[in-house]
Amino acid sequence: MRNIKPTFVAVFMLGAFGVWGCGQQKTGAISAKITELETRHAKLEEEYRTVQANYEQTRKKLNQIENQRTMLESEKSDLNGQLDKVSTERETLRKQVAQRTQERDAAQANLTQFSKDLQALVGRVESAVNGNSPSPNATVIPASRRTE
Repeated sequence: MRNIKPTFVAVFMLGAFGVWGCGQQKTGAISAKITELETRHAKLEEEYRTVQANYEQTRKKLNQIENQRTMLESEKSDLNGQLDKVSTERETLRKQVAQRTQERDAAQANLTQFSKDLQALVGRVESAVNGNSPSPNATVIPASRRTE
């Protein structure tokens, strides 16, 4: 036994104290800690699944909104095209209205002048009839009603 080395004895003593120290711990505390960690792990996994499901739903909603946005953009471009077309038609109609208004004003001016000329002619005819009339009982027969 004299050949036992001191390092061998130190290792043996260290191992014995380690086994004794592990035996001194309360096994309920370790199992409670393990149970607590397992519970936390299960909760985290459940939260991960919930977050993953929410992510998928949000992704689907995002895709739907993107599709809707592209449809609205195409509709907007169509409406802009229609707006341009309607604007040009409106300008054309404005020009036509202005032209027709000028034509109406010119026709009204011509009609007013024609009315004045007719009134002047009627006045001359009346003065000629009144001035050349030999008898006050003279009748004027229009040329279209003469039977000659």
